[in-house]
Amino acid sequence: MGYWTYYLALFFLSYALARPWVMLGAVIFFALRPVLPDPWVLWATAGRIRVLKSQIAVNPSNVTARRDLARIYIARLRPGAAQSLLDEARARHPNDPELLFLTGLARLRSGDAEGALEPLVRTVELEPRLLYGEPFRVAAEALVKLGRLEEAEDALDRFVRINSSTVEGYTRLARVRHDRGNTAGAQEAIEEALETFTQMPGYQRRKQIGWWLRAHLTKLTM
Repeated sequence: MGYWTYYLALFFLSYALARPWVMLGAVIFFALRPVLPDPWVLWATAGRIRVLKSQIAVNPSNVTARRDLARIYIARLRPGAAQSLLDEARARHPNDPELLFLTGLARLRSGDAEGALEPLVRTVELEPRLLYGEPFRVAAEALVKLGRLEEAEDALDRFVRINSSTVEGYTRLARVRHDRGNTAGAQEAIEEALETFTQMPGYQRRKQIGWWLRAHLTKLTM
């Protein structure tokens, strides 16, 4: 959208300041964002859910349909429903790396950080570069929740070695290093995050703009 983003933001701010209830609503939605699914995801996946459910009903052994439906449920913030599908799929293919990764992700999103680690560890044993290192990123998130920061740092180090074009990875690594008292290492990681953003093509910048802002905030608070 280019500079139109700034114009639209200015118009919205002017409107909201004149109507405090709009500002209050925006704050509430922002606070509830972790538990509210993306409206676009809800709209875009509605038809796909019906198709996948029909495929599973016709062919109960369809592991691919279960995997794809589980992915949608995770995106819709329904990790419990995803876990049931993944358990059924893994009964047929217990060593499938993607099913194991999704199981770990679903468990983490359900609040079971400890339970998420076993399938994630198994994933990287089988295919460490799966999804550009995503299992390491998710494992690091679980380890941070468990307070195991040394292991979280190791997982994030591995993640950014596999995927060097991730502002999120470097920003998370900076936070973990900072919390472990490694100020110099944290500063190095946050500078890498900001430098990585400048080297990205436009479409990737749009995807990671949120983490670019978090990187700047992290730099200010270190």
